[in-house]
Amino acid sequence: MMGNESSQLRGLEIQEKPVDTTDFWSQYQATISDSCRYFSLKSDGSVSVFKGEAVLGPLWALSTPLEKFSNNLLKYRHPCIVRYISAWQQRSTFHLATEYVQPLGHVLTTQTPLQICIGLNNILQALVFLHEQAGMSHNNVSISCVYVSGDGQWKLGGLQYLCPFTELNPAYLKHSRIHRYDKAVDPNEDSYELTSKVDQYGFAVLVDDVFKGRKDDEVPHLKEFKKYCRDLLQNPDPSKRPNLSEILQNNFFNHEFITIYKFLNFLPLKGEDEKAQFFSNILEMLKCYDEETVAKQLGGLLLSRLTLLDQTARKDVVPFILKPKNERPHNGEQPGFFSLGVFKEHVKPRLLQLFGVRDSQIRMLLLAHFTKFVHVFTHDELSQHILPELLLGIKDTDDSLVASTLICLSELVPILGADTVVGGKRSKLFTDGRPNSVTNTAVSNKNLNEQFYLSNKALGDFHCSEETSDLNSSAYDQQISLNERPSPVGGESVENENTPIQLYTNEREEIVIEEEDWDDWDSSNRYLEPIKLGRADSIEHNENNIIASESEYMMNSIINISDTVSKDKPATRTLLLQKAAIEAKKNIVDISELDIKNQKIDYSKKTADEFDFFADMMPVIEKQEVVKVVETDKNKDFVSKLNFVPDESVDENEGWGDSWNE
Repeated sequence: MMGNESSQLRGLEIQEKPVDTTDFWSQYQATISDSCRYFSLKSDGSVSVFKGEAVLGPLWALSTPLEKFSNNLLKYRHPCIVRYISAWQQRSTFHLATEYVQPLGHVLTTQTPLQICIGLNNILQALVFLHEQAGMSHNNVSISCVYVSGDGQWKLGGLQYLCPFTELNPAYLKHSRIHRYDKAVDPNEDSYELTSKVDQYGFAVLVDDVFKGRKDDEVPHLKEFKKYCRDLLQNPDPSKRPNLSEILQNNFFNHEFITIYKFLNFLPLKGEDEKAQFFSNILEMLKCYDEETVAKQLGGLLLSRLTLLDQTARKDVVPFILKPKNERPHNGEQPGFFSLGVFKEHVKPRLLQLFGVRDSQIRMLLLAHFTKFVHVFTHDELSQHILPELLLGIKDTDDSLVASTLICLSELVPILGADTVVGGKRSKLFTDGRPNSVTNTAVSNKNLNEQFYLSNKALGDFHCSEETSDLNSSAYDQQISLNERPSPVGGESVENENTPIQLYTNEREEIVIEEEDWDDWDSSNRYLEPIKLGRADSIEHNENNIIASESEYMMNSIINISDTVSKDKPATRTLLLQKAAIEAKKNIVDISELDIKNQKIDYSKKTADEFDFFADMMPVIEKQEVVKVVETDKNKDFVSKLNFVPDESVDENEGWGDSWNE
């Protein structure tokens, strides 16, 4: 009695309806949440569960048929035998969990002749293993004991009658005959003294059953092999029946397609030269066969670990297997091997499995060809299977692996969206700074490609769109563009502000300044420095001319501007300010005049008709209550500090002083 109730697999969900029912058990399909351990065709953790009750009979006194089947699966492991997962007892029912398999009788009609040929080869390989390595006889070779795995491989099951050759006798065969396949039982079996050739007879019946209704020319040497089975494997004299290992030497199991299959199966036993020659020509050989048969029978072997790690296969085979055929070749590149439909059905499930393999070489190979097959996955497959594996890859210590993973993650952004790939909260940090005319016009992909190309060129490769000045050439006619300078608060408006004006610095030199190109107001020295026109002596000044501060320049230029405004209306504000600046520079004789204490202002020349440019700039302070001050002789002529007017009796050279008196 194997196992107990506590050994049931965690996360196991068994379907209620059985897929097959025999005399000994019922087979159910189930799924396990831990799908990383139990791969199936759909890579969803599918497994098969067999449930069996107690059966009466001389052979089942110690254990039920399902228990014996489970014990033999656990003991005898082979790639062509159904893989054991777990077994447990639940009340009176015994449970056996195996890899995902289907009874051959359910899918036989969908099998191609080449698939049947490979399937028979697998069953024969398993029987040879039991006979020669384990010393056991199967005793029930038939369609009912053959299962098909998720990847289309035939697996041997039905090991409930398995026994050692030392225990195989006519009595044992007689007791087991009641439940064995009648057609596979030799009618004279009880009279034979030699009982070790039972499986040969059953295998010959299996060949006849699986090829029933098929044409003999669909598989090379099929007609000859059928005759071989009738004449030798079913010979009335058991001593004339060949050993199972001799059957493998028949031409039926050695044509080209079977040879490719065997080579891939026994790849670890091959030398480097053999593998290099084999992988260099394998695609040309496989083009002669049906691609669906190739994908179903050889897809797993072509994407096995040993194949993916072989240097020749990585260069000559894998790039074409991982690329669907429907893609158009670029620059003479050859298209993929499988069509899109076959690729999705048979290759895509294996790719999902491979992304769960923790091998850096395999992962790097998948990342290198990621753009070729990423479009075949559904949105759910990408978000639930591929994306988590890629996010795991960016945490690896291998910089190359991380870099390749980040590139593949960028391929998922247009498909899944940045919210899914990047995660977390995002906000708009960048804006489109193009002008409205460009923003409102759709930019073609060609222009975008050109912009990407130009962005990677060096500055020296671009042709300058503006003429550059030569410092050694004549600069008399050069134009200087200044940034727009905002008008002062309260300043008068000019009707034609965009009209370029000319400022003559002397009889020979001329500059053109556009008003809208003035710099900001805080650039105090920009408009007070001599304008450079390509040479140091472009502007002539007196020896004592000194660059004044902007405040001095403004104070001394306003008076000169006021006289010009009324006389020369066409003149713009910019021209007047520039002239005032020049005049202010010429009138400065001593640098001490820049000190506000030493400034001499003649208020007697100020007339009532003079226009005050700063009138609008005077701050207005509203007072909610008025304080009445009693007039005295001392404060009769009281003047606010902000409206200070010096007394005529005060000496002009004395200045304002360090403190004010009320």
